[in-house]
Amino acid sequence: MSAISALDYTILALLLGAALTSVFLGLKRRAALIAAGKGGVSGAGGPAGWRERLNLRAFAERGLLTSRLKKRPIAGLAHGLMFGGALVAIFGHAAFVLSFVGVPVYQGRFGFVVMELGRELAGILMFAGVAFFLVRRLARLQRLTAGGERKGFVVMELLFLATIAAGFTAEAFRLADPASASRGEFLGLALSGGLQGLDGGLLAGGGHLAWWLHGLLGIAFIGLIAHTPLSHMLLAPANAALARPRSGITLAPIDFDADPPEGEEISFGAAKLADLDRKKLLDFSACLWCGRCQEVCPAAQTGKALSPKKVMTTCATWLEDKRFDDPGLIDAIGLEAVFDCTTCAACVEECPTSNSPAETILEFRRHFVMDRSEMPDTLALANRNLESRGHPFVGTAANPDDWRKGLDVPFFEPGRTEYLLWIGCSVAYEARAQEVARAMLRILDAAGVSYGILEESRCTGDPAKMAGDEMQFVEIAQANIEDFRERRIQKVITMCAHCFNSFDRYYPELGADWQTIPHSVLIDRLIAEGRLQVVRDDAEKITFHDPCYLARHNDIVAEPRRALAAVGQLIEMPRNRKESFCCGAGGGNYWGGKGGTVRINDVRMQEAIDTGAAKVATSCSFCLLMLTSSASKHGEARWVFDVAELVASALPGAAETT
Repeated sequence: MSAISALDYTILALLLGAALTSVFLGLKRRAALIAAGKGGVSGAGGPAGWRERLNLRAFAERGLLTSRLKKRPIAGLAHGLMFGGALVAIFGHAAFVLSFVGVPVYQGRFGFVVMELGRELAGILMFAGVAFFLVRRLARLQRLTAGGERKGFVVMELLFLATIAAGFTAEAFRLADPASASRGEFLGLALSGGLQGLDGGLLAGGGHLAWWLHGLLGIAFIGLIAHTPLSHMLLAPANAALARPRSGITLAPIDFDADPPEGEEISFGAAKLADLDRKKLLDFSACLWCGRCQEVCPAAQTGKALSPKKVMTTCATWLEDKRFDDPGLIDAIGLEAVFDCTTCAACVEECPTSNSPAETILEFRRHFVMDRSEMPDTLALANRNLESRGHPFVGTAANPDDWRKGLDVPFFEPGRTEYLLWIGCSVAYEARAQEVARAMLRILDAAGVSYGILEESRCTGDPAKMAGDEMQFVEIAQANIEDFRERRIQKVITMCAHCFNSFDRYYPELGADWQTIPHSVLIDRLIAEGRLQVVRDDAEKITFHDPCYLARHNDIVAEPRRALAAVGQLIEMPRNRKESFCCGAGGGNYWGGKGGTVRINDVRMQEAIDTGAAKVATSCSFCLLMLTSSASKHGEARWVFDVAELVASALPGAAETT
């Protein structure tokens, strides 16, 4: 006969209500901290309300199904065991309540499959999953401790394990009673064998005690969730629901004509927590301090000052301490660390709780540049050159028309030309990148594409924007938009991933309305349509470096691979597609900091060489320049090519250019 009475269940229900109240109060406290940020949720298109920002797909995939954990198979499996087990356990406990109103939930197939076998397996799976994470945390993995270790995980994991163990103990006492009948609770039946021979009073008393221990431990665990790091179970899905639908980094536009709030001075970017929007403060609250961002950050992995994890942990600590208006935050992060960011978005892509450390870093960068006029000297020189001469390439000996000398290149004619072939500053002023434009001309001519160029070279302004100078970017962009509008340009081909990203992501919010296509995407399309015939060399082994601004920022990974597969044998590097390793040029670092123990591009080039491929391909002029610089250290032979160069050399009758 069960020793658990209706009074026991009533008391337990009241305690559960108190635990849920504790969860509510904990979330309310966190909401008050987050409310210290700027209203709305900023992003491309300006501040948006919470409802307008809802991303149901990310909520389901990242928040509930924890899809990003699949990148780490063992950890992903352990998390899946916990999550799946918890769902079954919660459902089983909810179904148990029906027994109080006469529903025979323990009978028949449902009783065996769900209430007995299902809940038994759920408990075992949860125990195994939690035990894995506890052992790993006690092993003190570097990524969990470097840059700050969030306290509270171990205690809560031990509490969870104790709750499950107490549950199986109570089950064993119940099943030791000869009057009990169960087929599916196999672990409880095995444990109950050690209790055989105890008299009924001891079984009832021991079972009652174990039942209460299980219940109280479980209630304590629930009540502490919102006050410990396990609050991520609630905050991470909420954060995923507010994630932008578009991949990569999106910097919020700045209204330079807006008047500052009464009593405040004009300020741009962020120096303190109150300067950031509420989504970023939610990022800090949801952050696990897991260090996954640290493991994929090219700056952190090459010994530079930046640690995206430390940025997040510092901001999270200041948030907990309610230091909302302390402008010392930006100096606690540090100028060197802020400008080490290559804007590759690896941290954004990797974060399991949908945080964007890079966007926070870039808000600090904006403040350094536009409020304090501070940036690394070499980057400042490039930025001044962009302002005075229209391009950031200081000391270049190239003239903007050098790349087309001896070539009959058509100019864009409004109403007659279909595509504008955008040259961009890197192609115009860097001799190595100029060859990409020449190859692209051969491809467009061979395919019969209607195209033209502008008579004068231009820059999209991306170097200024990613360096933190939003004012200069807006000035450049507005001039380009007005000129494009006058010329009635509707389609633009880019040969630089940064140009594509600026045109496609940031120009529309300033009034642009044309279609932009990366050259590798167009090449793939021309081959697929049969407009471009190429000769494939099966012996040609090519490895491909994904530009961050195409792969992670814009989900463009298949098209350049298909184009390369049409001309040779494609061999992948270990880190590829959206998990690619950066070349090091982004965020102005082509001209910026050179610190660290090793150059980022050298690391990436070595990965390419290790594949055994004869050629390294990419589809961004800056990646081409960075990898070419590293390749020069490995001998005289040319290693690195743009996709356009390899396709152009595979055209029927094309002269060998390699």
